[in-house]
Amino acid sequence: MPTIWLIILYFLVKSNKFKKFFFYLGFVFLFITSLPVVSTFIGKYFYNDNYRISNHHKKPAYVLVLGGGTYIDGYGKKYPTSESIKRSRYGKELSEQYSIPLIFSGGGDVFLSSTYFAKGTRQIYVIEFESANTFEMTKNLKKYINVYDGPLLLATDPMHHKRTILVLKKQNFDVLIPDNYLKNIVTNYSVVPSTKGIKSFNKIIYEVLGILWYYFTGKI
Repeated sequence: MPTIWLIILYFLVKSNKFKKFFFYLGFVFLFITSLPVVSTFIGKYFYNDNYRISNHHKKPAYVLVLGGGTYIDGYGKKYPTSESIKRSRYGKELSEQYSIPLIFSGGGDVFLSSTYFAKGTRQIYVIEFESANTFEMTKNLKKYINVYDGPLLLATDPMHHKRTILVLKKQNFDVLIPDNYLKNIVTNYSVVPSTKGIKSFNKIIYEVLGILWYYFTGKI
């Protein structure tokens, strides 16, 4: 993403010196952000170890599974993305481990995720499908559960923990994350440039911008 803005600036400025500056700076940014090891180290600042269950010795009341999106195949049929399936599978494991109900939340795609994992379990408590973002999700949850029922155990991308926790705490929800959440983190210490490295770095930028936006708009 920084590289794109630098490319735009390259075409906007008229000075050849600035054009050369933005060209080389864009190349440097592209190279650095394509290194998986960069995203691995920066991503650690988004992990909230202090919210782990073992640190608080509280039993969670619900497992909260956040939607991870959908995709449409060539025949126009909609399916949950691999990220949605991953979160749902993990949520179901946590639900069975702690014998607590599941809450699927995050817009219309949660119907697909919940249906996909509904077989063989009676632990699905509620499906919240009205929200379009994390903030709306936390507001809508109050329609279904009481903030005093107990902590919510998150089943989402660990990179998304920080923003989700901040928003939920703002709405007076108690929040926990699994002790073994690290198993869902892809740690890559490679110094070989790759598109995966760029994608990982873009996720970090997305979360940074999301947190900043929520902060300045009073959502956290």
